[in-house]
Amino acid sequence: MLLMLFTAYGDSPDTTGTLKGGRRRLAWDFLRQLSNQFIGPWCILGYFNDIMDASEKRGRNLRANWLINGFRQVVLESGLVDVPVEGYPFTWFKSLGTHSAVEERLDRALANSAWFSLFPTATLHNLAAPSSDHYPILLNRILVQRPHLHKRNFRYENAWYTEPGFKDFVTDAWQVHNTNLVMPKLTLCAADMMAWSREHCNKLKLDIEDCRRQIQNIRLNSTGYNQDQVVCLRKKMSRLLSQDDAYWRQREKTHYYRDGDRNTKFCHASATARKKANHIISLEDNSGNKVSSSTGMCEIAKNYFSKLFQKNNNAAAPVTHFIRHSVLAEDNDMLTTPFTKKEFREAMFSMHPDKCSGPDGYSPGFYQ
Repeated sequence: MLLMLFTAYGDSPDTTGTLKGGRRRLAWDFLRQLSNQFIGPWCILGYFNDIMDASEKRGRNLRANWLINGFRQVVLESGLVDVPVEGYPFTWFKSLGTHSAVEERLDRALANSAWFSLFPTATLHNLAAPSSDHYPILLNRILVQRPHLHKRNFRYENAWYTEPGFKDFVTDAWQVHNTNLVMPKLTLCAADMMAWSREHCNKLKLDIEDCRRQIQNIRLNSTGYNQDQVVCLRKKMSRLLSQDDAYWRQREKTHYYRDGDRNTKFCHASATARKKANHIISLEDNSGNKVSSSTGMCEIAKNYFSKLFQKNNNAAAPVTHFIRHSVLAEDNDMLTTPFTKKEFREAMFSMHPDKCSGPDGYSPGFYQ
């Protein structure tokens, strides 16, 4: 049975002032303690009396940067991600209709990556109310059924590189295909790697826990003659942890973090936050209607870019005729010269291996 935790949170209303910094930090420490008491799917909702960005406040004086940065840092350290809000962005107001009106988003829902894996399309709705200075918020965690993609797109995982036998597998797959054209070979190798990945590197967390249990059992029942087995398991566990780190590093897209930050709640939350930020919940059509279905959003995007990039007939010649040529013929010949292998290699190896993959699914890490 899967156990989930839902927490209702409410901060004291008298801690908004900067002079109450001590009580503010106590509230942040309490949030950290809550995050360490439960490792399963967790969602916390309520009145936090804090904002995560300056754009979440409108009117009067700006909130101090140390308050914004402090709360944002606590949320990340706790492995939590903001549930996206739909509708009006502010949840609290004061003195509406006057020159001293102020609005802030003080109420929100936060959840960890385990919870988002169960409810990836969860949203927070800001409702209207006739009384109170807080708008009610409604957490919608009903799963939205998306059309199933029967063909999964290939994506190279940097974690595969350290798997025993992977390099030999790729080398053999590259040589076995009887073609000298690079692009068809890449397509065929991608299909081979997808088939290979179904049996390798697809359950890293379970493999890590299995290694940990085996080491613990051997230590408890050690007779002094099975130390070699412990050494092998420790090496395997170290490799699996490095692969798990590479998995999250590739998704986090934060290329400046140190090894001391590897595989922490902060990194997992950053990756989940990036995924949530990249997720499109709905689009508006030309009439201002919100469309949330996959078919409708695809049609809106298609029409938008078709109109944006279509050729427009205009009389540009009378204008361009008076523009002086700044690129000489020799310069143009150099710019249009085909790329060399050396230039391609320099460009590819200058990229970070965790950069986004191309349309073919290959990231710079594969070529490096």
